[in-house]
Amino acid sequence: MLMEVASTQDQPEKEFIFSTQLDHGSSYNLVNYKHWSLVRKLTKCYPYIENAIDRSNCADIFNANDTVKRIAKGSSDLWIMFDKDREIIACVVIGFAHHDQSSGIIAEAMGGESFLCDYDVGMKMMEDYYRELGYDFFEITGRKGWEKLMAPRGYEFKSVKLRKAL
Repeated sequence: MLMEVASTQDQPEKEFIFSTQLDHGSSYNLVNYKHWSLVRKLTKCYPYIENAIDRSNCADIFNANDTVKRIAKGSSDLWIMFDKDREIIACVVIGFAHHDQSSGIIAEAMGGESFLCDYDVGMKMMEDYYRELGYDFFEITGRKGWEKLMAPRGYEFKSVKLRKAL
């Protein structure tokens, strides 16, 4: 089910910018950062975001608090997955990369209790959503195992990131 984009002045803000219901009762939802329920959703997603950042080996340059601030300002998107009982079971934070030749989305943090059960559906839905908005690529930075997991889904190895503390 597609929900309307944010409201007019005489209507309250919508909870979700985009929502889709899956056959088995779960749903993927793009959270409207202006909705009053954002803090509650971020509270539930915080451990998932924190764990994803810790596992990414990037906690020395950004943390879950930084990520939550970007979501609250609207500079990163928060996608959540509900189970059939409307409990949050997964969270994905999407950032944006704007370059001279193309623009894309970047998975800043992905985590949850059972994210892999609908992984193909969720990733495809997000790809389609952002493609419709004119984005050209979806970039995921992760440990070596992500390459093997994502290759059958059309993702290809592009580079190695090296970092040295100064």
